[in-house]
Amino acid sequence: MTIRPDYPTVLLFAGLSLAGVASAAEPQTETAPATATQAVDPAAMQALDRMGAYLRGLPTFNLEANDATDEVLESGEKIQLLKTVALQVRKPDHLHAEVTTDRKAREIFYDGKQFTLLAPETGYYATVAAPASIGALLTEIETKFGIEIPLVDLFHWGENADAATEVTQATVVGTSKIAGQAADHYAFRQDDIDWQIWIAQGDAPLPLRYVITTKDLPGEPQYAANLSWNTQARPDDAVFTFTPNENNHPIAIAVRDESQATSEAKP
Repeated sequence: MTIRPDYPTVLLFAGLSLAGVASAAEPQTETAPATATQAVDPAAMQALDRMGAYLRGLPTFNLEANDATDEVLESGEKIQLLKTVALQVRKPDHLHAEVTTDRKAREIFYDGKQFTLLAPETGYYATVAAPASIGALLTEIETKFGIEIPLVDLFHWGENADAATEVTQATVVGTSKIAGQAADHYAFRQDDIDWQIWIAQGDAPLPLRYVITTKDLPGEPQYAANLSWNTQARPDDAVFTFTPNENNHPIAIAVRDESQATSEAKP
């Protein structure tokens, strides 16, 4: 499992960029950190494996994420951009996302056949034929159009067993409460990033919060997100299908330059 360092999710929609917005992270009560006796604590890695297996086994869920992203100005000053993401998922081939910021909003529809990206304020939308699974969709729209679905890691968590070798340090930090829910706190290091994750205790080991620090960028900006889950949700078909009205205007999604897509596409 690898945390992606490109934490500020940016959706490119016909030249319109998506910035960030959400509520600030809730203060937490936490136990004192445990003293690490080894660089990679097996208990921390096992917690990730358990969480990943649970996430992959969820057939449907609703998720709301409130996140904050640091942006480092040329002066070195940091400002924080906020974003709210609401996902509705029905595996293997249905996805709906609403992304809200202070300045813009975007809405994503995927029904197993078509992918639509909508700018609700203007009514402009673009629809393209889509592959038959969420995983294939994520790869295709990022490679072809430069569009990244928010919280994309949740759909891949634990799929690549070899990615564990990229973790150079793994620590069990202690216990916390996130929105009143007991959680275990873990910290990990990789070459260019440090990241932390809080995983719910009990039979449903859901990620409740994570923080990513990018060490190879000036100012070492951070990304933090608090996650709220509903694993009992059963979204209807209509949620995932976009039906235009008289206020909507179709446009085309610009295809990325092929050489750029080839060089920048992530595995």
